[in-house]
Amino acid sequence: MRDYLNSQEKNQFMVIASILQLMEGVRRNAGVDGPKIGTMREEWVARGNMTKDEHRSLKMAETYLRKFISSVYDRLSPKDQKIIDKKLMKFDFKLIDDYTLQQINRDVANKMVNAVVPRQQFYDWCADIMHVKCNGCKKDWNTCELYEVFEDNFVPESGFDCKNCKFAYENITKE
Repeated sequence: MRDYLNSQEKNQFMVIASILQLMEGVRRNAGVDGPKIGTMREEWVARGNMTKDEHRSLKMAETYLRKFISSVYDRLSPKDQKIIDKKLMKFDFKLIDDYTLQQINRDVANKMVNAVVPRQQFYDWCADIMHVKCNGCKKDWNTCELYEVFEDNFVPESGFDCKNCKFAYENITKE
């Protein structure tokens, strides 16, 4: 047996561990401790909505999930245990419909195509780029690959009124 899990195995392990945590009532979905599976079993039995066989099956499922998780976790290296502990704290279940899932996937795909940064951070980066590329630049704005990016994103002009480009400037040094 290996003392580590590959990424697919880690994800599968975390799903089962999360289910077990939900059953134990320690998952903080939406910031609220969930009901314990034992409480659920008692409530269902009290309402007459669970047979003895279903009760036993659910109790056995909890017991065997706990045994499986404990056994696999104990044989992992301390390093892999730390990785799983860290990831598990950030791992959560949400029950969503197909429409919502499609929206989430579309948003993720859009973010992979278009970077989103706060405006001030973008301007700071532009200033750094302009310092390297636009300082003393003599290129015509029609041939500059940065011009359109700056223009489309409302980057302020340099204010130097250079004839070749509104973003070009000459560095002023104090003597």
